[in-house]
Amino acid sequence: PDLPVTIHRPAVVCGDSQTGETAKYDGIYYLINYLRMQPSLLSLVNIGNRDVRLNVVPVDFVVESMAALTIDERATGATVQLADPAPLTTHELFEAIAQALVGHGSRITVPAPLVRTSLTLPRAEILSRLPRAGVPYFFLDQMYDTTRARALLEPHGVRCPPITSYIDALIEFVARHPKL
Repeated sequence: PDLPVTIHRPAVVCGDSQTGETAKYDGIYYLINYLRMQPSLLSLVNIGNRDVRLNVVPVDFVVESMAALTIDERATGATVQLADPAPLTTHELFEAIAQALVGHGSRITVPAPLVRTSLTLPRAEILSRLPRAGVPYFFLDQMYDTTRARALLEPHGVRCPPITSYIDALIEFVARHPKL
């Protein structure tokens, strides 16, 4: 007998959009922790990439989506990309975090090739606390086609919130729990 299967492909999953809560710090939390440690640098320099979008989704969106699609026969046999339909570039993401942490954006943008090279140097991981394995996410352009997911989720009232609507919750969670 055939099993009713739906393949769920989430983007980079972060914590809850309301509370920022997460079980472990990875993904965007590495970036938030790094930028929290360097507020004066953040005020001055944006090391984000203007050409690369980082697709981040909150865990509650992923859970609500999977729960809704589990009972939706239209999803059977489908591959559904659970992603933000309008993700920010890493440059825009840095600006959003800067705005939340220091009240304004950065003044200077460092060229992406220079940032990438410096983040892969031997001591970069120690200084930045950004794992070398995570560096490519900020330089690899990822595209998700969310057309099917949006069509399937619309009747259930499930939508991916823009990261700008919950970035403060993520940052506040990190501030309350600096050593998760």
